[in-house]
Amino acid sequence: MLLICGAVGLALFLFLLPACQGVPRTNMSSLQGRIDVEREELINRAFHTKPSRLKVVGRLEKNETLQTMLCRWTGTDMPGTERILSRIHWNVTLPEVLLAKATGGVLLLGSIGYLVVRLYSGQEISSVTLAVSLFALAVFLFPTLLLEWADKRVKGEIREQVPIFFSIVQALVEAGMPIQAAVKNTARRFDARLGWELARLEVEEKRYGNWRKALEEMAYRWEVDALISIALEINEAVSKGVSVGGILAAQVEEQLRQQEDEASAYMNRLSIRLLPFVILLMGVPLLFLVMGPAFMSMKMQL
Repeated sequence: MLLICGAVGLALFLFLLPACQGVPRTNMSSLQGRIDVEREELINRAFHTKPSRLKVVGRLEKNETLQTMLCRWTGTDMPGTERILSRIHWNVTLPEVLLAKATGGVLLLGSIGYLVVRLYSGQEISSVTLAVSLFALAVFLFPTLLLEWADKRVKGEIREQVPIFFSIVQALVEAGMPIQAAVKNTARRFDARLGWELARLEVEEKRYGNWRKALEEMAYRWEVDALISIALEINEAVSKGVSVGGILAAQVEEQLRQQEDEASAYMNRLSIRLLPFVILLMGVPLLFLVMGPAFMSMKMQL
């Protein structure tokens, strides 16, 4: 059974290996074929997309029904994964994530089946078999855990950069610059993730019709409370014709206060976590220093 599982895993590896895939044939002999190839490469470079060398990924991208089935079988949240991939901006697509999880699922099912067969046959389970099962479980869970870790990290970056970014916007607005121009100018010079995201609003503005709608949709896509609050306040202030400077000042002050509270709470939790190490590293030497002379006198008396 173990040999069968190994053969299945090797077959999947060789099938999915990019070097084993044939090079797609294009009609390069004609002028129209060369024009089509160059046009496709230009579009891919423009939208920062790189075609996968795996044929099975290309088939998955064209078959939405199969993607839905794989999401249901592997327990993948399809809309949530797509939102995460749109936020972290990795050169990874949803079909590639599904393919990785499906490969891990096949290995996990094979290892579990092998364990069940050995248990029912009365054979002992070796440590190698358990290690293989744990490795298959890690392969199955790794894509989801990696995406969630990366998404949490970039959300934390956005949350930390919101007060700094909009404090600059507030200064420009109070100097007389319109809010849209202030955000655009700040985004061009703010070399961080929030600046990069807000710089893309010029492209998304054409998609949503106006800049304020694009800002609101971008805030909801990132799911950061501080950014959503500021975007809603800006939209409401602009629609009512109210000055945005005071609203931005209040929001920035509130976000800074929240960050200070989070930092103090984190330091309190960290001090509690370090308390056992402090007791171990300082309490034991102090115990010997205090009790050592007493033990030495008792030994001399004996």
